[in-house]
Amino acid sequence: MTSLSSQERTVIQTLLELNYSIRAIARFINRSPATFSVEIHQVTPYKADIAHALALKKRHLRSRHHTLTPAIAVLLNEHIGILKWSPETAAHVLGLPFKTLYNWL
Repeated sequence: MTSLSSQERTVIQTLLELNYSIRAIARFINRSPATFSVEIHQVTPYKADIAHALALKKRHLRSRHHTLTPAIAVLLNEHIGILKWSPETAAHVLGLPFKTLYNWL
């Protein structure tokens, strides 16, 4: 299933304001009625810009998150590069699996 675009959400909002049914909207945009049913019930009353922002936020939450932040990279550079700690020791201090640290290196 592909996500709805911002333009499709605007069309949904317009057609809802014109009292179109979910099935009529689905036929108009050539998508499944279930897609629109879920979309419409997530934001009540339906506003295209709010629905799109919510969808983008949810998409970001589903993606893979990298745990190597700039602050951790500086800390690793200091402890491993300058203080000559082993990656295992640095991983223990940071509370991370040492294999994750080896993957970053």
